[in-house]
Amino acid sequence: MKPIPSHDQKFIDKVSPFFFLVEKYFRYSVTGLNHIPKTGPALLVMNHGILPFHGFLLAKKIIERIGLYPRSLGADFLFHLPGVREFFLQGGAVKANPKNAERLLKQGHLVLLAPGGIYEALLAKPGLKRIPWERRLGFVKTAIKTGAPILPSYCPGINNAYFNSYLFLRQRIKIMEKVRFSLPIFFGLGLLPLPARLHHRVGKPISVKKIRGENLDQQVQRIHGEVMAAMQHMVLRMH
Repeated sequence: MKPIPSHDQKFIDKVSPFFFLVEKYFRYSVTGLNHIPKTGPALLVMNHGILPFHGFLLAKKIIERIGLYPRSLGADFLFHLPGVREFFLQGGAVKANPKNAERLLKQGHLVLLAPGGIYEALLAKPGLKRIPWERRLGFVKTAIKTGAPILPSYCPGINNAYFNSYLFLRQRIKIMEKVRFSLPIFFGLGLLPLPARLHHRVGKPISVKKIRGENLDQQVQRIHGEVMAAMQHMVLRMH
C-alpha cells in the first residue's frame, strides 16, 4: 500500500499564530490528553458541529503538549476548492475514506476524524445531546483492521458556535445521501461563529481486540456500542 505524503511542518508552524487567536476567541481548553498514546497508531473520533473548529484547536494542543503532529480526515468537497485544498494537504489532512484512514494508521499516525461528517453538521444546534453515529460503522472496521485503539472525544460547545435551521432538513438529508454533500443553513455573527466556550474532553482508549468466540460482525457491533456509550457518557457529563 502506497504511503500518504507527510504534513508540511514548516507550514503548520507558520499558520499556528492564526489558530492562537481562534483559541483565545473560543477560550478553548482540553482535558484527557494523557489518554493519547505517544507511539503507535490511534484513531481519535469527535463530534462534528457545523464547522469543526475544535478539531483544529485539538490538533494544535496535541502538537504543543505531546509533540505529535496528528493527521486528519476531511470531507471530500474540501479537496476540490482551490486554496482550501492546499491548506488542508499541507496541514496533513486527506480525504475521509477507508483507504486513506487505513494507510495513515498503518503508517503509525494519530488520526483525527468526525464520523458524523456533513450529516451531523445538518443536525448540529445549541443544546444537541445526540451523537448521530448509529449507522457509522466504517471507522470501527478500519480500527479493527489496523489494530488501532479508538479514542472518543466530545466538545459540547461546538454546537453553540452557530444557530442552525432545520428548514427543509429532510430534503437536504436526501440530497446529501445522493451526492454526499448538503449545505447547513446557519448563522452566527453573520458567517462568523459566536464566541461559544469550547471545552474538549478526550476519553480513555477503547481496545479493538477480538473477544474469543465472536465473529467480525459481532466484534464491530460490540466496539461500536462501546464507543457510543463512551460518547453518550461524556455528553451527559458535560452538559
